[in-house]
Amino acid sequence: MEDRDLIIIGGGPAGYVAAIRTRQLGGRVTLVEEDTVGGTCLNRGCIPMRALVRGVEFLEIPRKARDYGVNLGAAEVDFAKMMARKDTVVRTVTGGVKLLLEGNGAEVISGKGRLASPSEVEVVSSDGSTSRITARKILIATGARAKRPAVPGGDGVLTTDQAMELTEIPRSLLIIGGGSIGLAFATIFAKLGAEVTVAETSARILHDVDGEIVSILARDLRKQKVQILTEASITEIRDAEGGEKSVVVTAGGEEKTLIVQYVLAADEREANLEGLGLDVAGISTGSGGIEVNRRMETNVAGVLAAGDVVGEPRLAHVAFSEGRVAAENVMDKASEMDYLVVPRCINTFPEIASVGLTEEEAASQGYQTRIGRFPLAAVGMATILAERSGAVKIISEAEYGQILGIHIIGPHAAELIGEATLAMKMEATPKEISATIHTHPTISEALMEAALDVTGEALHSLSQDE
Repeated sequence: MEDRDLIIIGGGPAGYVAAIRTRQLGGRVTLVEEDTVGGTCLNRGCIPMRALVRGVEFLEIPRKARDYGVNLGAAEVDFAKMMARKDTVVRTVTGGVKLLLEGNGAEVISGKGRLASPSEVEVVSSDGSTSRITARKILIATGARAKRPAVPGGDGVLTTDQAMELTEIPRSLLIIGGGSIGLAFATIFAKLGAEVTVAETSARILHDVDGEIVSILARDLRKQKVQILTEASITEIRDAEGGEKSVVVTAGGEEKTLIVQYVLAADEREANLEGLGLDVAGISTGSGGIEVNRRMETNVAGVLAAGDVVGEPRLAHVAFSEGRVAAENVMDKASEMDYLVVPRCINTFPEIASVGLTEEEAASQGYQTRIGRFPLAAVGMATILAERSGAVKIISEAEYGQILGIHIIGPHAAELIGEATLAMKMEATPKEISATIHTHPTISEALMEAALDVTGEALHSLSQDE
């Protein structure tokens, strides 16, 4: 392909979206991918994770069904089939991405790309042969990878990629990291019957999630028999008898030794920067990855970067947006990222989703706030679903009613956060949410009632506070 507008190194969420958007705008693009398009999210991250979560959700159905007068018998787990189903989902989704790239006319080259100059990429194919291609602009979208702990024996720890390929349900599992990824794995394997311990370095799990929401999740994790160690550090991991691992953990000032079948490093990730030729082009990097502005441009003219390789927030939907913004700027369509309203979700039981500031963050930034809360136990649909554990919380600025953050824990939280995100994006107030008629019976009514509760006017709760 001559006279390319863009070469993309990496075909994950940022890269493949950038390729599609460039083609939509009439540009000529080549995407270089050394593995499979879709990146971590589609192949080893959120897509297979959610497929496994969907699988373990069925374990609750026979128990709940009995309360509805339906006897399904005892649930039995075929772990091999569960993992095979996960793989089928991945193949279907990544196959769809390949079709999108082909259908939009994007050229895809298999190989490892590296910068030879700000306008030239060297591609190393699987057979070791090399070639060079040129373009007006280059986009680096190589993502990030799991990071093992830097302690003695840390090289024997499972990465999240390896956890996705297990062939047996662990008897016991120590998860290093009490963030969103660690707790999703904790939920999955605890539901499957493993003895799960989570070691988190902070004073509480999900340290960047609203404290009230975390307290609800912590209660449910205890019911699932997940042991949580906070202010914990791992000092040594060594092999023990029977193929087990002996792990020395210090938690709350007390040292203990845990014997587990597997140790999983969950939440620490680092940008894929090696072998990209960044030094050749003179591209600046920081602690999180490649440094970019809101147009996804690096310090070198003509070179852009997007997705996990540029650092937090490392979320696929953020990478989608960054890839689109990068492509639009390549094609001279001025575009900037807006990180003010970024939703996130956590695949636990119950599910968590949030957007904006937590109550703690709002207070630390000096906001005077009014807060609305509504428990799912007071929502008809939650009772119908037999999933009454959860709540919606809205944090608003006291004088003008600006919504600062919305936090949801409960069934379908990740779907509900879309309305909350749009409300914040459109600068709606709690009054406008509460004045919007919501379908009954639905979980979404909790969002309306929480908005009403900001001014103490919730209709289906007696626990209203001015």
